[in-house]
Amino acid sequence: MDTTSLWQGTAAKSACLATLQTDLKVDVAIVGAGITGLTAAMLLVDAGKRVAVFDMHKVGAGATGNSTGNLYPTLDVNLQAIAAESGPETAASVAASRRAAIDCIERTAERHAIDCAFQRVDWHLIAADAAHAQLVADEQAAAAAAGLEASLADGSPLPVPAVRTLRVGGAAQFQPLAYVRGLAQAIGSEDCLIFENTPVLRIDDDPAIVHTEHAKVHCGAVILATHTPPGIHLVQSSMAVVREYGVALPLHGAAPAPGVYWHIGAERHSIRSFSDRGRDYLVVVGAAHSLGKAVVNESQYDMLERFARAHFDVGPVAYRWSAQRYRMPDKLPCIGRNIDASNTYIATGFSGDGLVYGTLAGMMLADEILGKDNPWRDLYRVGRIDKEARPEGFEQESTQAPQCKPLQLDAAARAQLEGVGAGESRQLEVQGQPIAVYRNREGQLHVVSGKCTHMGCGLKWNGAETSWDCTCHGSRFSAEGKVLEGPALVPLPRLDTAAGDEADEEYGIGEV
Repeated sequence: MDTTSLWQGTAAKSACLATLQTDLKVDVAIVGAGITGLTAAMLLVDAGKRVAVFDMHKVGAGATGNSTGNLYPTLDVNLQAIAAESGPETAASVAASRRAAIDCIERTAERHAIDCAFQRVDWHLIAADAAHAQLVADEQAAAAAAGLEASLADGSPLPVPAVRTLRVGGAAQFQPLAYVRGLAQAIGSEDCLIFENTPVLRIDDDPAIVHTEHAKVHCGAVILATHTPPGIHLVQSSMAVVREYGVALPLHGAAPAPGVYWHIGAERHSIRSFSDRGRDYLVVVGAAHSLGKAVVNESQYDMLERFARAHFDVGPVAYRWSAQRYRMPDKLPCIGRNIDASNTYIATGFSGDGLVYGTLAGMMLADEILGKDNPWRDLYRVGRIDKEARPEGFEQESTQAPQCKPLQLDAAARAQLEGVGAGESRQLEVQGQPIAVYRNREGQLHVVSGKCTHMGCGLKWNGAETSWDCTCHGSRFSAEGKVLEGPALVPLPRLDTAAGDEADEEYGIGEV
């Protein structure tokens, strides 16, 4: 089964947008057409700025279109962790900022009449057993201290094992891809140019210039709204990268009441329902693991399906997908002017809370570029992570693609490739350099460099999504080497094995 999210499968189709072909001059260039970039674009245009937005794929095709569609003022790391580490005042500020972002989404959907099924609901944290009941009680105390409406009850509103449930008000749900597609349609104009299938290859900070394959964009400021900033940036040196999976199954019985439900026990699941054209779906998200640190295959999806079938009356899996999250050591995102930059702004480290934090980031970055005060500027400032001694490789930030040099594949190496069967992957070494090999179900062989083009880290095969995943900073590549996501700016150099099998024939491949 293909990996397609519920949101991709149910959102109304949108017209394809142009690819940038000619040079531009705008006030602000925004890289990334997800919820962060489009929120910032909307607010900047409202203030009279001319902006251009670029996405390497399509509007909302990244983290936004592969999320849960849940909006809540709490956090996946729990407010009690923020209060313990940074103080209750910080936890209260975090909750207040996230409430403001949810309000912004609600106002925007109403203002532009976006059909995205926005609905106010409650957020629930359900303890599956006594071992987790105290955590739920502690979170209730932290949520109440942060100014949220929070109450405890025995049992559970869902048919899952439970001993105690925390309910918090002020949450919401929507169809995230329908929201960003509707927003792009509403704000697109001569003052808000939106381009798809336009990967950015390099960014100059001073003067600010965005380089794409066919054109340059001269601007006063650049926003990197790409979940993690492309290129080499200090924020990447300490961010944990986690991948999480989701499934959606048609419900045969009654759908759970609208709400955000987190079930914590031996495993952790996010649960919600969604209705599309009279059909109810159960959404289950979980099976999280550090990127590149686990064997990834069908088992991640199978675990979620087993949980769904154990507790709900559901049909066959209709949609399945995954998404990535980035978390800073202090559990707070980084939003604002980048550390070594004069005109470049970033937003990253949203953890599993990206739809709300992405909206907040769009609000905050627009304020900063417009010179407006923002009450949460210091809370999320990027500069807090700067240290006197930077980790190796991060001494100087850069958004330039690395240079590659050729590597030749000899007859002995080509012979090794013959042993790779259909649907199999393999990592080999040629002249001391790693290569990554995958043969698809149709028998076509794909051979690419075995080092990530971001900073030369190793790759690990992701059998659930047929991708090569970086073990360090979150870059992901297709079997053919195309950049799927992450900070890498250029594809994995590839070897074309279709040219023939003559023993004296040379094949070139790039090595980072």
